[in-house]
Amino acid sequence: MPFPANKTKLVCTIGPASDSPEMLKKMILAGMNVARLNFSHGDFTSHKKTIAKIRAASKATGRRVAIMADLPGPKMRIGEIAGEPIELTSGDSFTLTTEEIVGDANRVSVSFPQLPRAVKSGDKLFLNDGYLELDVNQVDGNDVYCTVVVGGELRSRKGLNLPGIDLGISAFTDHDHDCLKFARVGKRRGCRWSVFCRNRSRH
Repeated sequence: MPFPANKTKLVCTIGPASDSPEMLKKMILAGMNVARLNFSHGDFTSHKKTIAKIRAASKATGRRVAIMADLPGPKMRIGEIAGEPIELTSGDSFTLTTEEIVGDANRVSVSFPQLPRAVKSGDKLFLNDGYLELDVNQVDGNDVYCTVVVGGELRSRKGLNLPGIDLGISAFTDHDHDCLKFARVGKRRGCRWSVFCRNRSRH
C-alpha cells in the first residue's frame, strides 16, 4: 500500500464510539493517518482486538495507517467531589489537598502525596486535561492554595497536570514499560503497525 501524499497527518483517538470496523473504514477514507490508542484505558486484550480491526480496515481500504501507543505515565487525579459537577470561576480561590476528603467547590483532594513539596507560589497547575488552569498562591502543610485562572466544569477523578515542574518521581512507570513491551511484541510479530509513544504525565 502506498504512503499518503499529504505531509500533514491526522491523528484520531480510537474509543468505544469509533472502534467498529465500519467506523474505522470511514475514518480512514476521511483521511485518518494515525490511530491513537489511549493506554490509560482498557487492557491489552481489548487493545489487541482494536489493532486487528484497524489493520483489517486498512487492508480493506487499501490505505496505510500507523498506530500510536499513548502511554499513561504517572496518574495524578483529584478525588471524589460531592454534588458534582462543580463550576470553577476565574478569580475564585480553590484548594488542592493531600488529605482524604470528599471535595466541594472550595477544596478537593489529590492522589499525588508529594504535591505540597513539588509546587511553589507562582506555579501553574491544570485540571481536566488542561481545560482548567490554576495559579498557586501558597503552600501550607497538606494544602495548596490556588486562584482559578481559567474556570469551567469539574467532576470527580479528573486528571491533574503539572507541566514544567519537577515531580521528584519517574515519568516512566512499570505499567508504561509493560505497555511498551506489548507494542514492541506486536510489531515484531509482523502486525505491520508503527508505534509512537508519548508520556502523558506532562503537557
